[in-house]
Amino acid sequence: MDGESVERLMDIILQMRMNLGHINETLQQQTYEIREQLNGVFEEQKRGLEKSLSVIDSKLKECSASMQECQSLYGSLAAMREKLVQLGGDPTAMPAPLGVEPVDEVLAARLRRLKELGKL
Repeated sequence: MDGESVERLMDIILQMRMNLGHINETLQQQTYEIREQLNGVFEEQKRGLEKSLSVIDSKLKECSASMQECQSLYGSLAAMREKLVQLGGDPTAMPAPLGVEPVDEVLAARLRRLKELGKL
């Protein structure tokens, strides 16, 4: 191999090295841009999930308060029904009680019932 061929080969290798450097820079820039876009999408979806969970928590608190009110009303209704019976009345049957189980068990039972009825 003569000197001119070696020099030409070195020029080709140098050009390939410069091209690879450019490709590497482009790849790094594109990777950075994609990562930034994904971070944006992730944060947006994270906020959406947090909002949904907050709404669920709020509804569960409302449901818990409604259940406590229902249990209180049930007790008052049972006492009123008993007085009616003592006075010789024939009141209609009482609705099914929620029970005295913890709130989570009552909610689970109500959810199962709604599923059984095809409402969920």
